[in-house]
Amino acid sequence: MDTNEIEETNIAKKQKTKEKLKKAGKIFWVILFNIIFPYLIYLITNCNNEYFFLMKQIQIEALGILNSIIIYEIIIIYSFYFLFKAIFKKSLRSNIAIAVLFNLISIISFYKIQVVEKPFLPEDIMLIGNAFEIANYGNLKIEPIIIFQIFLTIILLVIQGLITSYTKYEKEPKKLTRIIVGVVSTIVILVACLGNWSNVKNLEEDDYDYKVSHYHFGAVVNFCKNVYKLVETPELDIYSEERLNQIQEQSKEYDINNDEQDKPNIIVIMAESFSDITEVDGLEFSIDPLENYKKLEKESASGKATVSIYGGETSTSEFEFLTVSTKRFVPQAAYPYSQAMKGKTISIVSVLKDKGYYTTSIHPNKGGFYNRANAYKNLGFDNSIFINDMEDIQNYYDGNVSDMDVAEELIKQYENTPSDNKFIFTVTMESHLPYVTSKYSNKDVEVTQKGLNISEKDMDEIQVYTQGLYNFDKALKYLTDYFKEKDEKVMSVVFGDHLPALNSIYNNVYGESIEKYQTPYLIWTNYEKEINVEKNISLAGLSTRVLANANIDMPWFYDYIYEFYKEYPVFEKRFIIDKNGKMLEEDTSNELIENYNIIQFDILFKKNIKIEE
Repeated sequence: MDTNEIEETNIAKKQKTKEKLKKAGKIFWVILFNIIFPYLIYLITNCNNEYFFLMKQIQIEALGILNSIIIYEIIIIYSFYFLFKAIFKKSLRSNIAIAVLFNLISIISFYKIQVVEKPFLPEDIMLIGNAFEIANYGNLKIEPIIIFQIFLTIILLVIQGLITSYTKYEKEPKKLTRIIVGVVSTIVILVACLGNWSNVKNLEEDDYDYKVSHYHFGAVVNFCKNVYKLVETPELDIYSEERLNQIQEQSKEYDINNDEQDKPNIIVIMAESFSDITEVDGLEFSIDPLENYKKLEKESASGKATVSIYGGETSTSEFEFLTVSTKRFVPQAAYPYSQAMKGKTISIVSVLKDKGYYTTSIHPNKGGFYNRANAYKNLGFDNSIFINDMEDIQNYYDGNVSDMDVAEELIKQYENTPSDNKFIFTVTMESHLPYVTSKYSNKDVEVTQKGLNISEKDMDEIQVYTQGLYNFDKALKYLTDYFKEKDEKVMSVVFGDHLPALNSIYNNVYGESIEKYQTPYLIWTNYEKEINVEKNISLAGLSTRVLANANIDMPWFYDYIYEFYKEYPVFEKRFIIDKNGKMLEEDTSNELIENYNIIQFDILFKKNIKIEE
């Protein structure tokens, strides 16, 4: 081989080497981009998360770069990445899939926190069929931060596409490799999501807060971290049938004898987002929107009912009142009708039914919301009226049936009930979100602010909400006027499910104090009757007071709970107040509290307690 040939050969080798290096460089950048893409999307989809990046800095400084939280999020993020890679084969397709998933969870969390101060959680999937209706209630609008988040996501996907197009490198894994990667990724996701990992916690370990957890982990990882609660088997270490029998023996000293010959008809109205907004300092009203309610207060037993929720999740208050339960003992159940009720469940409904009452529920919405249709059957209602069963509805206010229409339906059901003993449980809807200016064409009450710094938009919401209160007050007067004319005895119970999501006043004025979780209640009768009930009481306690004051001979377990709420009138998810008005520590525990927990656990899950005992 002569010198020229050798030189040409060397040049060719160098050229090949150069091309190989160039190709290797391209492959390196493709692989590198694909490696960092999932984490970049994860960060981008948390740009709407108010304190996420601050919390990330705190985690790194306090716990080190590779702490348990960051390791856990890496496992979740890249398990989904490899799973989608196995499913879609091509990197661009799999990255689009992961971008869509992460953005979807993130955006839902962003809006849900604004309405009910909780991010998107696994149990929310139970309501996915009602997603558009729920979104409408929140009066949600596309925010600039969401547009920015989507813009960054698109930019990242465009870069991915350009890199793939430029390098022309898209190596598809073999079928066997895809199957193995898909199976392993799925197993890792299941283990990570279904395990209650004690080392993956909030930095505030003593007080689990969904909103704080959202800030720590981000929307996607926080969602996955809570999946285990969907399959968690309820357990109570202190529960045993022997202990339950001991409580039953002990309850004999609490036996409350009532004259069941003098039972009134019982009407319960749970008013949507009911509050006395006139109590807020700095708001002034041209007329009192609750004029009639306050007149009824003077001739009724009345006070404040402490609830476990604010701004949403109405079914929780229904659950507490109807089952005489407390959310404190089932904190993991965001939607108790689906998560804390197993089949037929003893309730005041079934107790009254056992005493000869015909039981009716009225809810001016679809039965699928919060699984109400099934829950009401399991609670023992003879008849359940939902929006599709209501005829001649005259008025809707932004999709919500008017309270006056609900009052008309209540009277209709009262008149048509095939029994001398009637129990009707009614939920109103008119004061539900959204509080948009288009909701009402008229304004009977003018609301102004004095000394407050509330925006025009927030004042509009307050104005709309106040009009809803005014309309509820008119409907309540219509009902009480009707019942005043009845010869038979009627007891009417009115309370709210929670305060309205008017965060500009209730967050700023009350913060996380108990006032934020208290709604007015009253017990009115059309006959002379001294009603005995505490001024401040939880809904479960209020429920037993209704039965006792209606002369219902309660079963032993309700007798016990009745006495329990004498000792602890307020016993809720966040607050415990004893009979002397003293606020107790959240972890307060004793035999009385344990026994209540055991009774509730059995009623909801074990089913050993029977009404006839």
